[in-house]
Parts: sequence; structure tokens; C-alpha cells
Amino acid sequence: MTHHQPISLKNLFKKSQLISILLILFIFSILFFPLSVYMMKSYANQNLQLVANTLGDSLQPALVFHDQKIIQQIINENTNNYAIRRIYVFNAQHELIAHSEKTPELLPKVQYLLDQYFLNTPIHSDVIHQKSVGQIVIYGSSEKILQFIFTFLFSIALSLIVMLVALWFITRRTYRKIIQSIYPLMHTAQLVSKQKAYNLRFPENKIEEFQKLNDVFNELLIKIQDSHNDLTNENQQLSIQANHDPLTGLANRNFFYQKLLEIFEYEHFRDHTALLFIDNNKFKDINDQYGHLAGDAVLIEMAHRLKQNLRENDLIARLGGDEFAIILSPIYQKKDVIHIAETLLTTSHHPLFHDGYAIDFSFSVGIALSKQADSPEDLITQADQAMYQAKNSESQWSLYQDV
Repeated sequence: MTHHQPISLKNLFKKSQLISILLILFIFSILFFPLSVYMMKSYANQNLQLVANTLGDSLQPALVFHDQKIIQQIINENTNNYAIRRIYVFNAQHELIAHSEKTPELLPKVQYLLDQYFLNTPIHSDVIHQKSVGQIVIYGSSEKILQFIFTFLFSIALSLIVMLVALWFITRRTYRKIIQSIYPLMHTAQLVSKQKAYNLRFPENKIEEFQKLNDVFNELLIKIQDSHNDLTNENQQLSIQANHDPLTGLANRNFFYQKLLEIFEYEHFRDHTALLFIDNNKFKDINDQYGHLAGDAVLIEMAHRLKQNLRENDLIARLGGDEFAIILSPIYQKKDVIHIAETLLTTSHHPLFHDGYAIDFSFSVGIALSKQADSPEDLITQADQAMYQAKNSESQWSLYQDV
């Protein structure tokens, strides 16, 4: 089976709108251009007739008095000032007495073809003074028609540019609006899938079709969350009193050791687990300066912030005092555990506000990988050594193998 490369929504919008613009311009050109040229031709002929009548009035005295110099001057001015190609002046005996001709300056070959097509028939006008004293023959010039064609083509090109800019803007805006509607769906679905965050709900969507999809998913999430909560509550009630620290609500030392023993019983978990030891850097100073209640508040806040930045399967425990331990599982690459450690360190960047005081605190993280340890005790020793090494490190974390 042949798999075709899917087209992006953005490119689909651009393609369809570009075709629409080109079609509109084509239809506009087909309908408007011939009509405009015909109107220009009619206007040119009418204007030429008007010029001929005016020119006849101007030439009348000169023809009566046979002043050829004045006649030549007048027809030269008219040839230069109007869209006129040639002017012939005949006397009463039909003898040519003066003529004037203008050489095309803009695309003479094209203008010649337009002259032959649009203005090949001259305008004849008799000059009357009681009787005919002469005749004027005028050949129009298509220079105005040529200018119109250039103006039309320029307008078409400018319109195309404007439409393309408008196309780019509209496409980008429409695409952004659709992506803004799709992104929350994708983001929420990823969180639900990766983190099992069944409490999340798909947000309200301004697009009706997407909103209907949201409603269906939200109904499904409600059912999954209810089932998940029932199971979680049952398990929590069985272990919370025996396995959790009463101050922070975290796992206690006994539960931590049990979990560590289980990991070393299975080779798969043992090869893909990391242990973090965390120690508050100035916990004694905090107790001395702000009191033990403030120290307890710092431990509770540390526990809360650390737990909020861990994955669902990771275990965080309070070992006692200001020491915490975190079992990360699964961990497949060293860079992943380093990234988690750095993320946890950022949780201490903001102070704790307690009893009107802003209490700054920080901690150090020691990292040990279970596949480098022979026993749970060995892993604990490595993590503990790395933690004390981290206290002297600018990064505030240290990996055992780097010690």
C-alpha cells in the first residue's frame, strides 16, 4: 500500500485560498478588461471628435486668411497636447496645406498595432465660414489606451500582491485559531496518557465540532477518574498510617527501605532505578532564627514542592530531620535523572512565607544509580556520599560516579 505524505492544515488553507484568488482575478480580467477597452475606444473616438470640432474653430480664421504659419502652429500644439497621431489640413480646393505627426515614444510597435486595431478610421471635420473653407482629417493615437492597459496590468499585479498578503494574514490567523483550539486537546490528552492525570478535563472550545469531541472525552474521563479514585482510596487507607510520616505525609523510613529491598529483588528494576538523597543546607539556622514551627513549615513545604515535581511512580520519603530520599523508577538514561534533580532544585528558588517572614531555603541532591550498587545499603551509602559532595558543588547536585 502506498502511503501519501499528509498535507498540513496550513498548506491546505493556503492552496485553496490561492486558487480562489487566482480564479477571482481571472474572471475579473476576462469580464472587465474587454469592456474597459471598448469603453476606452468609444471615449477616444468621442474625445477625438470633440478635439476636431474645437480645432476647426481655432483654424477657421487662419484658413480664411490663408495663414499657413498659424495653421501649422495650431495643429502642432494639438498633436502634442492630445492623443493624436496625425493631423491633415486641406483648403477649400482639397489641397493639403499643412500636416503634423507625432512619433510614439512608448512601445511604438505595440502602439502601432493598437492604432491599427482601435483608431484606424480618421475623423473628418469641415471648417465652415459661411461656406466650407477647408477640411481637417485627424488620426487618433492609442497612447491613452496603452497607458490604460499598463495601468490595468499594474492594478492586477498590485491587487494580486495585496490579496496574497491578505491570504497570508487570513491563513495564518485561521490556522492559529484552529491550532489554538486543537493544542489544549492534544496537551490534555498527553497529560492524561503519560501522567494518568484523570482529574483533568478538556477545556471549553469555541469551535462547535471540537466542543462536541471535548464533551465525549470529558464523560469518559469522569468514569475513569471515579474508578481510579475508588481504587486509590482503598489502597491509601491501608498503608497511610503505617507507612507515612505524620508531619509531611510522605513515606517514612520503613516504607522507603521496604521499597528499596523490593527493587533489588528484581533485576529489571535494579538496572533502571536511581536514588536521590536530599538534605536542607541551612535547616539548623532556620530553626535557630525563626523557631521550630518555622522549621516544620519548611519541611512540609519542601515535601510538597518536591512531590509536585515527581512522576506518579516515583517514591519520595522523609528519612528523618531534614533528610529526604527519592526513588526514581524507571530511569533509562543518566541524563534523565540529572534533569529531574535540576528540576527539583528549582523548587527552592522561591521563599516560604511563614508568620510574616519570607524564609529562604535550599538543599543539595546526591544521586546514585542502583546498577552500580551491590545492595540496598551500598546504594544508600553512595547516595549519601554524593549528597555531601553536592554541598560543595555550585550546581548543588552530584552523581556518585563523579565523586
